[in-house]
Amino acid sequence: MSELKKEITFFGLLAFGMAGIIGTSWTYMNTRFYKLYGPGGVIAGFCIGIVMAALVALSYSELGSLIKREGGEIAFAYPVLGLKGSFAAAWMLFLGYITGAMAFYVIGFPLLLSWFFPQLNTIPIYYVAGEPVYLPFLLVGICGALFFFYLNYRGVKMAQGFQIAFFVALISIGVLAFIVALIVGKPSNLNPLFPPKANPLESSWRFALITIGYLTGFSMLTMVGEESAVTAKKFGLAIVLSVTLAGVFYIAEMFAGAYMMPVTESIKLDRGLIDEMTLIAKPLGFLMWLAGFIGLITSWNAAVLAGSRMLFAMARCGFLPEVFMKLHKKYGTPTYALALATLVSIVFGMLGPKGLIWFLDTTGVAIGVAWGISVLSMILMRRKYPNIARPFSTPGGILTAAVAIIIVALVIILPLIPGTPMSLVWPYEYVVLIGWVIAGVILYLASKGKREKLGEETIAKRLLGEYFDMFYKKAEE
Repeated sequence: MSELKKEITFFGLLAFGMAGIIGTSWTYMNTRFYKLYGPGGVIAGFCIGIVMAALVALSYSELGSLIKREGGEIAFAYPVLGLKGSFAAAWMLFLGYITGAMAFYVIGFPLLLSWFFPQLNTIPIYYVAGEPVYLPFLLVGICGALFFFYLNYRGVKMAQGFQIAFFVALISIGVLAFIVALIVGKPSNLNPLFPPKANPLESSWRFALITIGYLTGFSMLTMVGEESAVTAKKFGLAIVLSVTLAGVFYIAEMFAGAYMMPVTESIKLDRGLIDEMTLIAKPLGFLMWLAGFIGLITSWNAAVLAGSRMLFAMARCGFLPEVFMKLHKKYGTPTYALALATLVSIVFGMLGPKGLIWFLDTTGVAIGVAWGISVLSMILMRRKYPNIARPFSTPGGILTAAVAIIIVALVIILPLIPGTPMSLVWPYEYVVLIGWVIAGVILYLASKGKREKLGEETIAKRLLGEYFDMFYKKAEE
């Protein structure tokens, strides 16, 4: 069994982390946000959201520099929470990365193309909750999934090159949109900053909670710790920089969209920045659509990388068969884990837009649980192993992590409270979440024999690698 290749550079980490956060919806959702929260609420909300996400990211940065291993949260939890903590993180991440993110792009990819090629929405083959799933639409999504499987199958170096090239293009178009806004816009276009009769603080806070979902992509970097070719300290720095810089990008684009034309007019547009730029010049509108398309494929690429490595780490723990640990002799990639992640994403993607939304909404709760386990692990790690050298140390230490725990609790609890704009859809999404937890319990119990056969020491050595002695030898002494 060959070793994972250390080929991801510092800029590559930023490209995976930032592009995984930025995504595509900023190109067409901004005007809808202005209508609900006003430009002031959106911009202030993102500022608050960046601070909240950065507080969580700081815990990830410390843990990621301390345990630079594949699997991120799965490895972080093991020394302090054991296999149960590792599995809880892994199972929630499965829902977040594969059934949520990867499966979403199977649908989102043809959806963006259908704006130019309406022929994709022909030949309905079945219905999900009354919504037709079209044959050409589905085939394009499947082809996209197979492309990213092949790209990642050929090695992380190829996937990184693809990511960097498209990430640079994405940022360049965003900068262009900002410059255009400064040229054609004026400050008065920002008024009114908030919707009529709206409370500015309430609007800002409500949108800040939404932004947390937009800023979650930074955590995928910890999934590829072993494949990074940077020092532990730089690895930790890349995590917190990803969320901070991506947040600054979001603020710039939200400002641009509100500045370039009167907000009273922009809120009438269906496709946000795409339509705003089209009204200035059609080529600019196409460029903005292209930015959304690029954001989708870079996010997809990052999700495939993270999702497959998460399955790889689960196999190390004995939660999945060992075949998913196997690496390609030439490319050094977990081929079987990649294949499984791709297959599951296609299956759930076949639910179509209507069915898949149930998984997308529960993804925020799932990622929140994984965040909570990681931040808790950071606190427990500080208490249990206070003398271990930390290449990247979180400013404020446990106090910062305690604030992060409160933020994570909001991410988890608010969607579970019925009757609010952020609530899960009753009963479908509650059923999905409960069913997922039950399925996880079944898998955990079913894999018990396999884990007992491996033994705790073998699992710990597989999961922690060179960091095993740092935790367990010192504990013995």
